[in-house]
Amino acid sequence: MRRFALLTTMLAASAPVLLTAQLTTPTDWKWRQDVAAPLASGATMEPGSWVFVRMPPGWHVTTGPGVLLYPTSNGDVAGSFSLEADIFLFPGESQEEFGLFLGGQDIDSPGAPDYAAFVLRRDGHAAVLRRAGAQTTAVANWQRHESIVAHTGGKDAVKNTIRVDVDQLNATMLVNGVKVLSVAREGLKTDGRIGFRIGKDVNLHIATLNVTRRLAPVPPPKTTAEKKA
Repeated sequence: MRRFALLTTMLAASAPVLLTAQLTTPTDWKWRQDVAAPLASGATMEPGSWVFVRMPPGWHVTTGPGVLLYPTSNGDVAGSFSLEADIFLFPGESQEEFGLFLGGQDIDSPGAPDYAAFVLRRDGHAAVLRRAGAQTTAVANWQRHESIVAHTGGKDAVKNTIRVDVDQLNATMLVNGVKVLSVAREGLKTDGRIGFRIGKDVNLHIATLNVTRRLAPVPPPKTTAEKKA
């Protein structure tokens, strides 16, 4: 019960109206946990359980094991697109990752999932992680960036806006409007399910998730000869 009490105390101090909302798990979302753990029912959070509830604006998540959360209505996202989320990180000790994932494959199946995660840590670091089967590798290693608001202590949550822009050549991560990381799209699966990747023992409020599909044609990449001309 301690983690949920901490959540309600902090939200009551900043936005009492949020607590009037019925705390229910959204029915239009699914999840995949790293290790199975019981989902808490509303405000009842027993040891070993976790929370995922609608709390307008957005959702509140307090993990036990790490988890992928993804909307069922959105389907696969492909081509050139952008993802953006406003995420508030509450006090805690976990240095596990939190942020956006894309290119999700085999998320619903019993087999091992495949996805790319663009994530932050409490200490103000960012990375791009690729999960393929049972193995997770760093496509871009953890690195500190001054645009990321780290949680250095205190009772208040800290906010970061995470955006991932995917074009023909690259997938670029921006935090609070500033470019933090960019990786080549080649060799990185970007088409598939999208959602949130949250590591273990992380307490978050996620206020938004925006998906922008770029439907207008874009110029093809320049050839080597054209670049030299």
